[in-house]
Amino acid sequence: MAPLLKAIDMWKYGWVVAVIASGLPSAAWAQRSGNGAQANVAIGAVTSQQECTIYSTTSGHRNVYVDPYTYASSTSWMTWLYKDCVSHFPGLRMAMEAALASSGKIAVGRGGYTLSVNLSGVSGEGGPAPAPPVAGRNSFLVSSSKMMVNMDITLRDRAGRIIFGDLVTKAIETGSNVTADGIRATSSQSGEATYAVLQRAVALAAARKVAFRLSPMRVVDNSGKRIQLNYGGPFLEMGMIVQVTSPTGGESIRYRVAEVSGQTALAEPYSDGDRAKIVAGSTAIVIENDDPAANGRRYDKVDLP
Repeated sequence: MAPLLKAIDMWKYGWVVAVIASGLPSAAWAQRSGNGAQANVAIGAVTSQQECTIYSTTSGHRNVYVDPYTYASSTSWMTWLYKDCVSHFPGLRMAMEAALASSGKIAVGRGGYTLSVNLSGVSGEGGPAPAPPVAGRNSFLVSSSKMMVNMDITLRDRAGRIIFGDLVTKAIETGSNVTADGIRATSSQSGEATYAVLQRAVALAAARKVAFRLSPMRVVDNSGKRIQLNYGGPFLEMGMIVQVTSPTGGESIRYRVAEVSGQTALAEPYSDGDRAKIVAGSTAIVIENDDPAANGRRYDKVDLP
């Protein structure tokens, strides 16, 4: 009877273990859903290569003449950059913390990595676009104003060693002016709104680089027509281009994001390549919309017969 009782006890033990295991997420499920151990990242020093007074000198007010009878006063976005600079960039810091937390893969807090930021270059007025001359019949003229920011980021581990560094460059259009056949249309936004757009654009671009370094963006499924990625909004947006590389053979194909949810996104092919090699586990990167690579060749060259 002893062997029989022992067999029954082993069966009970195995059944209990199986029940417990069935309630735990498997490693494959965790990888597929993107849920797993989150890396801790704290925002360290946020500095500027230039003195705050330089931003103050170039910010000032200016008069924007709408027509011969009225005018509006415009405040440059650098006014708000100056306000953020003198208080050690709390606005930019909060934007980066929110961007990192929105990834779903990074926990913002101490005890892990430290991200340091340095604004290395700021250019552009960020105000309304200059008025083009009056266009004649059957012609049009277009002008625009832009602003560009360069930001150096460095990621350190607990020992203080730099394990990752990169340069983030973001350029956004702040105003446009179109004249066509005697009709004129303009668009612009306040300095405060422009700086808010800047913060979001730069913070998301930096957060993407850090998050993809610590928790790479990967393909979790490929239906042939679309691929599913383990990142969603706001990291990925409709129309954004991602470059996916196969783990075998080095095949690289561009896809355009077609649908975005909270934690995943679907993308459609946007260039030539052997799509069968893009399997689950293939890594992906984002091509920023202001990156020259976003306008790269979509189709391979072919020799004419």
